Amino acid sequence: MLESDDDLVKIANADYSYPQNSNAGPAKALDNISLSIKEGEYIAVLGANGSGKSTLGRMVAGFFKPDSGSVELRDDVLPGIVFQQPKEQIVAGIVERDTAFGPQNLDMDKGEIELRTMECLSVVGLADRCDSRTFELSLGQTQRLAFSGILALFPDLLILDEVTAMLDPAARTEILQLVDRWHSQGHTVIHITHDQDEALMAKRIIVMERGKIIFDGGREDFMADGKLCLSIFGDESVLLADSLEKSDSDKNETALRVENLSFSYPGFNVFNGISFSLKKGTLTALTGPSGCGKSTLFECLAGLRQADSGKIFSINTPVLALQESEASLFAPYAADDVAFGPKNRGLEGKELLERVKKSMELAGLPYRDFGDRGTFKLSGGEKRKLSLAGIIALDADIMIFDEPTSALDPLSRITVLESLKKLAASGKTVLFSTHRMEEASFADSRIVWENLTATGEKKSTEEKGTQESPTPAESSGLKEISVMKNSGILKTLQNVGNALIAPPKIPASPISSLPAPIKFALFLLIFIGSLVSGNNIVSVVTVCLSIVYAILARYPLKKPLHAYLKLLPFFLIFALIQFLFFSTSSDTTDILYRWNWLIITKSKIDVIARTLVRVPTVIITLGCFIYTTDERQILDGLSALLTPLALIKIPVRYFVLTVGIMFRFIPLLLDELSGIIKTQLVRGAFGKARGLGKIKILLPLFVPLILQTFRKAQYLADALTARYFK
Repeated sequence: MLESDDDLVKIANADYSYPQNSNAGPAKALDNISLSIKEGEYIAVLGANGSGKSTLGRMVAGFFKPDSGSVELRDDVLPGIVFQQPKEQIVAGIVERDTAFGPQNLDMDKGEIELRTMECLSVVGLADRCDSRTFELSLGQTQRLAFSGILALFPDLLILDEVTAMLDPAARTEILQLVDRWHSQGHTVIHITHDQDEALMAKRIIVMERGKIIFDGGREDFMADGKLCLSIFGDESVLLADSLEKSDSDKNETALRVENLSFSYPGFNVFNGISFSLKKGTLTALTGPSGCGKSTLFECLAGLRQADSGKIFSINTPVLALQESEASLFAPYAADDVAFGPKNRGLEGKELLERVKKSMELAGLPYRDFGDRGTFKLSGGEKRKLSLAGIIALDADIMIFDEPTSALDPLSRITVLESLKKLAASGKTVLFSTHRMEEASFADSRIVWENLTATGEKKSTEEKGTQESPTPAESSGLKEISVMKNSGILKTLQNVGNALIAPPKIPASPISSLPAPIKFALFLLIFIGSLVSGNNIVSVVTVCLSIVYAILARYPLKKPLHAYLKLLPFFLIFALIQFLFFSTSSDTTDILYRWNWLIITKSKIDVIARTLVRVPTVIITLGCFIYTTDERQILDGLSALLTPLALIKIPVRYFVLTVGIMFRFIPLLLDELSGIIKTQLVRGAFGKARGLGKIKILLPLFVPLILQTFRKAQYLADALTARYFK
């Protein structure tokens, strides 16, 4: 029972274990947790990665019940939780619709929903982006949108799960100011964090270790316990002391040199004329705001993307650890994931095992403790360390790490940074990005993005206070780095994604100017007609109709033609399988040719012919519809068409919501697949495959993609739960 009127939450002797947790670390994620939370409190929850902080936050938010013990919330309390990964919390494709989603689930009237939506978007600074597509936002903007979606619920209890882990200092400050304003209005805040400054914003601090609460008290009492503070935040003076011991890089030869590198996406310039060099055996930090292009630059250096102009010279192709760690993991067990790259490079036996052990140790995941652990049962911080170990195991001359310390607790951050320093001391050239100035100071040199991309004379690298321009003599022994073989798969994937997403601005045409319901009905008429046509003549007619549809939509027909040609080999394989293994008629007069398993019949030819004719219609019609209709029009048109069903109390909103989620989920999944492919390219999975070999090398992607699909689906389910969808 709640002890007083100002108690919001009461937890008594609560235990919780995740299902099938036999090799996921401690037996209990939460162990005999007891605490109460009062109205208006600001609480910081601290602890190492895997200590149970996020599990506690989710239990308070109502995502699950404890295995034993109890969790009681006051009847009028509405919790709201913002997750660490902002992309996982976005449920709609349009900014305004995403913020409005929660209030809609609370059955508010339309006027109140619109008022809350614009108010919360204004509070987080996204009012001018209300009509934007959510996947076009930067990481910082996406995090603010996740806040907006939860704030629109007007939660009595706001739970923040390491929400600033991937933000630059400016974006982080904005979020913290927003939280402080929310608390000042009388709301209760639970902030799960690894950051000391963020923790000290709270008046009450809870410290967790292996699922238990080991401290629960005031901020002053916590700060007075020096041993406890040191165990949580570590001693960053170690970094500062080590940062004074810079490598004497003046005596080192150049390992990598970049000359006037430029890159852009269609309609969007990322960076222009970047030039810098890295010395062999040094550790270099790259700093810059979220979304500025650091990750894109790293992918160019690693040969994953082709720059528009400029050159990259290096002793060898650099290897890259991606920022999003989950996309970098695909083997079921930790040690197997680390071994994946070295095995592709020919390492085996005892030498392979030693490489795996050494790499895991450097990343802060001892092999004896984590080697047999399930990869996807690790905590977020442990997954990040495992992704780093997989890159370290490649033993490349040049290693690039994109935000390697993001979401790590302070002790783990120090461990990772010291490991990067050890790699540099062993002769490796190491480049990493960070938002923390103390981490940048720990490196031998620092590249400042704002200076790197400045016009005119550049002062890009702070190295002992000077910047030296590379000379031809320094470049001797370097070779020009070109885009990695088979990286064209990424371009193909990007084209597929573009084909499934409306252009940023819908081109004017007779079709695009139609009202949403008519536009939707016209699409369905041609699309469904192409699927149900019973003979080849009708199929040809629907092809002609789709071409007229494309002309009226001013849709470039070369797009569907290119897609059709790409799919044609798969249709031919399908035809061969039909001829070899399937019979479509018991009429012997239908048989045109028979030889062992190979049976060619009139009906088989007819099925294949109809398929080859129908597919262009489907591709053209779907492409035209997406080309002329944005997500808002699709959902509005669908709602209008289903209005008669809604009038007879059929819940059409759920069907419309499902369609909307598809528009959110498809780009998310394609982005996940892109991350898997990038990691496998870096770790040598694709080798030098050509022709049909490309199909063969794609087969191993299906298992990790299916796993990621299930995980993304779970994240999406959690996001829906957090917005009170029922």
